[in-house]
Amino acid sequence: MIDTLLSSLPWLIPAVLLGVATLFLLTRFIVNVGPTEIAITERRFLGKKLPANRAFATAGEVGIQAAYLAPGLHFIFWPVTRVIKKEPFVVIGSHQLGVITAADGESMPSGRVYAEDAAGESHGSFQDPTGFLTNGGIRGKQLRFLTNGTFKIHPYLFKVELINKTIVPEGSIGVVTAADGASLIEGQLLGQRADGHDNFQKGETFLKNGGQKGPQIDFLRPGTYNIFSDMFQVDVKPAVQIKENQIGIVEAKAGEPMGKDDVVGATPDMTLHMSYQDGQAFLNAHGKRGPQEAVLRPGTYYVNPYLFSVSMQPQTVIKQGEVGVMISNIGKDPSELFGDDANFVSRETAVVPVVPGTSVGGAAATSATDPDESRLNTGVRARHVVPTGFRGIQKEVLNPGKYNINPLAFTVIIIPTTTRSIEWSENQSARDFDPFAVVSRDGFMMQVEVRCQYRILPENAPFVVQKLGSVEELEKNVLHPQIDGIFRAQVSKSPAINYQQERASEQLDAENAVKQDLLKYKVEVVSVMICNIKLPEELMHTTQERNLAQQRETMYDAQEKSEKRRIEFQRTKSEADQQEVIIKAEAGIKVAKHEAAQMEERAKGKAAQTRIEAEADADKVKRVGDAEAGVIKAKGEATAEAYTKQVEALTPEGVTSIEVTKLLTASGQALVPQVVAGGDSNGGSGGGLINLLLADSLVRRREESEERRELKKGNTTPAATEVGSEKK
Repeated sequence: MIDTLLSSLPWLIPAVLLGVATLFLLTRFIVNVGPTEIAITERRFLGKKLPANRAFATAGEVGIQAAYLAPGLHFIFWPVTRVIKKEPFVVIGSHQLGVITAADGESMPSGRVYAEDAAGESHGSFQDPTGFLTNGGIRGKQLRFLTNGTFKIHPYLFKVELINKTIVPEGSIGVVTAADGASLIEGQLLGQRADGHDNFQKGETFLKNGGQKGPQIDFLRPGTYNIFSDMFQVDVKPAVQIKENQIGIVEAKAGEPMGKDDVVGATPDMTLHMSYQDGQAFLNAHGKRGPQEAVLRPGTYYVNPYLFSVSMQPQTVIKQGEVGVMISNIGKDPSELFGDDANFVSRETAVVPVVPGTSVGGAAATSATDPDESRLNTGVRARHVVPTGFRGIQKEVLNPGKYNINPLAFTVIIIPTTTRSIEWSENQSARDFDPFAVVSRDGFMMQVEVRCQYRILPENAPFVVQKLGSVEELEKNVLHPQIDGIFRAQVSKSPAINYQQERASEQLDAENAVKQDLLKYKVEVVSVMICNIKLPEELMHTTQERNLAQQRETMYDAQEKSEKRRIEFQRTKSEADQQEVIIKAEAGIKVAKHEAAQMEERAKGKAAQTRIEAEADADKVKRVGDAEAGVIKAKGEATAEAYTKQVEALTPEGVTSIEVTKLLTASGQALVPQVVAGGDSNGGSGGGLINLLLADSLVRRREESEERRELKKGNTTPAATEVGSEKK
């Protein structure tokens, strides 16, 4: 076996060498490109020379070829053309972008940082390098990028940098700064809106439509965006959150200048710029630069912080029992209503209403001639009470509730409309005062504690603010000095003891004086009360002694009167005791007479009743007798007729025998006598003895029957008895 192999070796080696050479040549001429890769080739010679400004060769040029070999088997003219490298496909993830930097192409225009894609769609998302180079593709970092997917990208001609997509979370905005574009004009703060760039996702469109370099007026709302971050830098900022019971004060950083007298800028219609969320619309509507009149209400707003700054302020809350007086810093000049300051007093006082319930002849009519009133009303235009739309104190007040009021445009002064109390006492609160230390007419130092209750009607609140500014100023600069002066004047006119004794009238006089003085301030005084009067100790001691003496004298007089009343009472009591006996006697007489009359009436009534009863009984007896007589007569007649017929049928003796037998049977007597009396030998009736016994028994039986009937009927009257006797 080995010998056979050794003998064939000279022929085997050339065959192997030939096979290896053939395989080598085949791998050079035939290239197999995998399904997920491309092959980069180079033409080494036998071709046109590469232009000086080009880095990659197109068809027929010597150098690294822009065209690559797609997956599959390819035949190349080796060694003229060779495969340099095989590269896998470029894969862009779902949250990624592929930024392309072209190593060859036309030169970048002057002033540009990023290349516009002049080749358009001819290069198939950079997968056709030859189309990119032959159709005007520009060298450098491209504005067009790759989104998620798989791409066949020439790794030498196009460098792919993977970046993340731009994500703006909820509750935030993305403010954009463009690194390329037209320059901002002088005084321009933000780049104006460029149409069609689809939230900065189309950089080429942004540049073609006049997009400007720098901070942009447009911004990104929450979402995910395919943005070339080298071209557009996105800073995520929190959205404006206006919480409950708050408002947002807005200041515009760009826009037209405000007027010289303006405190806040007149805001364009909020619906046009969607509450400052459309900055370009705000500028197009001639929005003013600076603080804005319109505020943001509670909610979430997507506001560009490059254009607007927002500060939070609490809402204006008017509680129950209060009104809000607004001082407007915006609007027309009040001189259009009132003229200059010289005419202000007469104009203002002519329209101020008098406090309801007063009868002072009209405070408004007299205030024009009152020096103090004139002094109070003389002032600057800011103190005009004006209708809506004018600068100054607004005539219309704010009722209880919550209001979204711009504190830069309006100053709200809270005025309580409920009854307030202010005291001058030792137990004072923070806003009360010390008691009045005054001197009486007779030179005694005394201390007076006073309480004053007042209220301000809602319609008068603007005029209180006009004259005084606030309730604190009213109490401190008006109520306190005026009431102090009134009480000092009153006490100085009266002796100390008299002032204390005439406290009620002094209080009434003070109340009327205070009401009169406060009418000019549009303040309604409810009451002025003297709570306490403290006299000097020595005066109090003297007064107490005198009062005690007067009380003792009064007590003695009262005792004397009491004793006299007691004597009169005893005399009256004795007479009253005798009167009782007399009254009882008279009452007894009256009772006796009354009883006698009643007895007489009862006797008469009883006699009449007895007579009526007797007559009724007699009538009854008569009727009963008549009835029984009729019955007896009828029975007798019937019996007689029956006997007559019996006699006719049975003979008298037979009938007699039958009746006797019936009677004896009913009486229970023995039909056979114990002793038998003999008769005649011929069998006769037994003689007169038998007949006598039978007749006597019959009569007794009849009488007993009649008596029983009478007893059953209850007839025991003498008449009945007589009837029975007669029958016997």
